[in-house]
Amino acid sequence: MSAAIEVVRGWGPTVEGEALVLREGFSPRYDLDRWTGLISRIGHSAEGQSIKDRILVIPTAKGGVAAGWAFFDLLHKQIAPRGLIFGKLNPVMVQGAVLASMPILEGWSAEIAAIRTGDRLRLMPSSRQLEVLLP
Repeated sequence: MSAAIEVVRGWGPTVEGEALVLREGFSPRYDLDRWTGLISRIGHSAEGQSIKDRILVIPTAKGGVAAGWAFFDLLHKQIAPRGLIFGKLNPVMVQGAVLASMPILEGWSAEIAAIRTGDRLRLMPSSRQLEVLLP
């Protein structure tokens, strides 16, 4: 059983994983220890949390060119997230996700606010949907 949520844009393969919900923007370059996959910025809403194999739910992107290539680096180190859901993103994040073959969705809706860290999600970029998988 699941609850489907429409998004505005999507790219990449269908994946499932556990949500990690962030309350603020995210940069894989400045907010993350790129050797451990732990969010390392002091005071970040997900400080100390691992992004490995999680689906990140992020209100906005932050960072420049280096943030994009960082996703490929995380994939190479086997600590990358399974997918990304942004309220608003920038072209650099899209390029980084494509380079790393990482599914990426954009576009908030009221239903996304109900997603909590630990929820099981299925991203379906080709149909511009995500599902919250119910137990």
